[in-house]
Amino acid sequence: MLIRKAALALGLAGMFLVPATAAQAAPSDQDAAYLRAAHQSNLAEIAGGKLAQQKGDSQDVKDLGARFVADHTKLDAAVRQTASQLDVDLPGAPNEEQQALAAKYQQASGDDFDALFVSTQMDAHMKAMANGQKEISQGSDAAAKKNAQAAAPVIASHHELLNDAARAVGVPAGIGTGTGGEAASRTFTTPVVALLSLGVLLLVAGAVLFRRRLFVRA
Repeated sequence: MLIRKAALALGLAGMFLVPATAAQAAPSDQDAAYLRAAHQSNLAEIAGGKLAQQKGDSQDVKDLGARFVADHTKLDAAVRQTASQLDVDLPGAPNEEQQALAAKYQQASGDDFDALFVSTQMDAHMKAMANGQKEISQGSDAAAKKNAQAAAPVIASHHELLNDAARAVGVPAGIGTGTGGEAASRTFTTPVVALLSLGVLLLVAGAVLFRRRLFVRA
């Protein structure tokens, strides 16, 4: 009789413990936000990379475009797999800012395209790194955090390539991120990213105006 009562008590306790365990396994708002932002970033990088292959004036920019398409396609496959595992719905297109930038890429050509692409991609990759670092430091789901950790060195390597391309196409290089491992351990806060983004936009605007003045004088 005592054994039956003990078994019944354990069974009732298990009924209450199962929902609690399931609730703990659910991704946090931070995890979901990271996956959605990473997915949109990947979509934008793939689309931008294809345009760079088509419209890039220099071989450096064309090569960057091919690299972005290949790497971000792989990164996005991992993001989609993690999102499916965690039952997180992903957006179907890049965000409004990314779509507006894609429209500017469509309108640019020649040297102006190269300068615009390289400078704005520095900004885009800084934002992607900041998104990943926030997930690594504030996320709660192990799978989502692992995804961010795996993506960090890839995105950091892209930023280094963009620094090299900036020198090649004649626009100011961005702030170096060091090696992929070092970049993965740094934290980029929102105010810092915003200031860097503004600086990049001012630099590319100046570079484009300078090129146009030289063309007019010639």
